[in-house]
Order: sequence, then structure tokens, then C-alpha cells
Amino acid sequence: MPCNQGCKDQIIHPQAHNASDKPRRVYIRTYGCQMNEYDSLKLERLLQNGYERTDAPENADLVLINTCSVRDKPEQKLYSLLGEMKELKERRPEMLIGVGGCVAQQEGEKIIKRSRAVDFVFGTHNLSVVPSLINLRRSGAAPQVAVDYRDEWEELPAGFVESERVSVFISISRGCNKNCTYCIVPTTRGPEVSRPMEEIEREARIALHRGAKEIVLLGQTVNSYGRDLSPKITFVELLERLSRLEGLKRIRFTSPHPQEVREDFFELVSSNPKVCRHIHMPLQSGSDRILKLMNRNYRRAKYLSIIEALKERVPDIAITTDIIVGFPGETEREFQETLDIMEQVQFDNSYSFVFSPRPGTAAAEMKDDLPHSEKLKRLQILQAKQDEILQCKLTSWVGQEVEVLLEGPSAADPAKLQGRTSQNFTVNLVDQYPVKSGDLVQCRIRESARYTLKGELCGEPETGGAAQ
Repeated sequence: MPCNQGCKDQIIHPQAHNASDKPRRVYIRTYGCQMNEYDSLKLERLLQNGYERTDAPENADLVLINTCSVRDKPEQKLYSLLGEMKELKERRPEMLIGVGGCVAQQEGEKIIKRSRAVDFVFGTHNLSVVPSLINLRRSGAAPQVAVDYRDEWEELPAGFVESERVSVFISISRGCNKNCTYCIVPTTRGPEVSRPMEEIEREARIALHRGAKEIVLLGQTVNSYGRDLSPKITFVELLERLSRLEGLKRIRFTSPHPQEVREDFFELVSSNPKVCRHIHMPLQSGSDRILKLMNRNYRRAKYLSIIEALKERVPDIAITTDIIVGFPGETEREFQETLDIMEQVQFDNSYSFVFSPRPGTAAAEMKDDLPHSEKLKRLQILQAKQDEILQCKLTSWVGQEVEVLLEGPSAADPAKLQGRTSQNFTVNLVDQYPVKSGDLVQCRIRESARYTLKGELCGEPETGGAAQ
């Protein structure tokens, strides 16, 4: 019988090979958001005593698929990948395959019933039991399922953070209470649960000790953090406490919700030098009627007032956003209202998608008679507008001197370094310099590329970074 309980209270590391055996290898495929990337990194740490990471699934003894249910046809994509993995498993019967993430939470035992290649399924609240599921399966137990919700935060042992990275993810909450009509997150990750501030600070300290200079705080609605804690803590209080950590140069976070923006948020962003001059503020639609159908609990006037206040307090701030095109019932006029906000705000970047109905959400039951071809046309128009704005934004940086946190080798030329500005623009150094990852340097922007900037070093770096 599938197991979904009894292995929650402790981490049981996968059984090791004999000393003469080669270490087992794990391949992790991650879909979706930064939260899923963070979860995959935690899985890698959980398995580090028994497995080495491999980027080649054909060489893996264990395959973990961390799924996302937000984008279009996620179940179809999962089963297509499982078909590929099944062929590998037929050649290597000892291979284990585990499926986790939001689709796993949603589908549970259905995955095992549909695909005989799957050895275990684990939900969004059950990362810590993965080593136990592996050991049970290798010991001859039936395929395992662990998708129980937990009211408490699932805390992992100290040190389960990215190591030797300049910028690291740290989760501060899970789940969401907003119940946007298009969103499956409240179903797959449950209601919002804040992580204790002491645990967040502890993970940040470990990351800084290992060479990190920037932390990226993750949550579905980060600025509602702490309301479920006793005593209550505000998001601003969390940021102020973290900003006092020695060695921390920058703090980023994603994503705040417009409904939760208060005066203390504006004050923090404008006055705290460690908080990056980049805010990702999801819009979703420029139409009040569509926002109401989405259950977003703010309107375009409220959104625009937030952006105006941010730009007034921090003139060089970068604003990015999320936009859904073709929500059920969206008219041409309402789409134009979204374009109008894009024109007014001049977003530095936007992540835009055609509406995709998710089973179990209210929006999936709404009448949706707009042809898919028209939705794609609107998406193309919106993205073309964003590209036009982005090119103007990048060009405007040419000639300016900016602070850049160096993160590692440039994708364009691994012999050189690249980093990011406080506004989250990537800067590639045009020459080799006696600097290293983790250094904060002053750069003069010489030219812009399609999505990045090119800069030359000016002045002395603020050293103390990780080794390159």
C-alpha cells in the first residue's frame, strides 16, 4: 500500500553504498518558479550524503521531477517526460523516479496509477521525507505517496542552503490566502504559513558564512509575512532585522502584493540601502472589471498610485510585473487598458502569459469564448511593446556609473565576469579585471545589448567575495 505517513519526524539519509561502490547519482528536473528552484536545491542537500548531482538523466540512479501546475498543460508535460524516463528505466531497472511539486500535490496517487515508472510521489509539504521514500522503495516496498499537508513549517536541518553562491534564495513563507480566481497555489501549497524569523535569520547567516552577499526572499505574498505568527511580525520588521546581518550587501524579494502595500513599505524601500532598487509588483490586468473577476482586491488607480509613490521616493527604481493576457471575457478595450498602464508605468520588464485554466479554480469555470489565436495576437502585441520599452531602458543606462555585484563568469565569455545592478540588470564586464565573484564594483556602462549591459570597471572594488 502507498505510504503517506509515519516518516515525518526525522531525516533518514539514503542508504549508502559500500566503500568500494561508486556514489549514486541524482538528476533533478525543475519546472516553474523560484520557489521550485529553492525546493530542488533543498532536495539536493537532503541527498548529499548518498548521491552526487548529474546533469545527464541517462547516468542517474535517481530521477526527481519537481513540477509546476501554473503554466499551460502541466500534467501533459509531466507524463510526456515520464515517457522518456520510462525508456531510460527499462535500460536501467535499478533507477528510481520520484515526482514532486505542485502537480504531485494535486494529483497524488493518480500519478502512480497512470505511470508504472514512478516509484514515489511527494507533495509540497513533504520534502523531508524523500530520503525515507527512497529507502522504502529500494527495500522492496510498494510505490510510495506522501502528500499530506502540514500546518507547521517544514524545517530542514541547518545548512540546507545554497553554498558558494553570491546570491541565494531563502523562503520566508509558503502557500497563499489571496484566492485569485486563476491561481492553483492555495490548492497545491495550502494556506499561507510564515516561517519563524529566527529560522530565516539562521539560514541567512549560514549562507553569508559560505560566501553569499545577497539574499532573495521568497513567498507567494511576501509583504503579508508574519501575520500568522505569535507575536505578529511585519515584513518590514523582518527586512530591517536581516539588513543588520554582517556581510550582507543586498536584499531582494518576490513578490509583494499591491493590496498589502503600506506606508512603511515605501519608507523601507527608500531609506534602507541594502534593499535593492528593484520591485516586482504583479499587475495581471489593467482593467478594473478583469481585476475584479480575478479577485485581485485592488484596482488600476490603486496600482498606479503605488508605482507613483515608489518612483517619487526612489527615482532610479526598476519596476517589473506579471501580466495575464486573454482572461475569460477580456475585451479588446480591456486589453488596451493593460497596454495603457504599460505605457504609463514603463515597466523595466514584464512576464506575460496567455490565460491557462487550471482545474479546480474559479476561472476555469468562467465562459471563455475568445479564440486562442486572438489571445496569442494580444500577447505578441504586449511583448513587442515591452521589448520596445526595455531597449529604451537599457540605452538610458549607457554612460552612467553603477554599482554591480559580481556573480560569476559571463554567459557570453566565461573568461570574464558578469553581475547585476541593484535594479536587476545584468552587466557583462568588457575586459578581464583583478576582481572576483562577490565583489561590489563600480562600473561605467559602455553599451547596451538586447537584454543586458556592457560595462568597464572604474574605481576600487569592495572586496570580500567568494572565490571565483
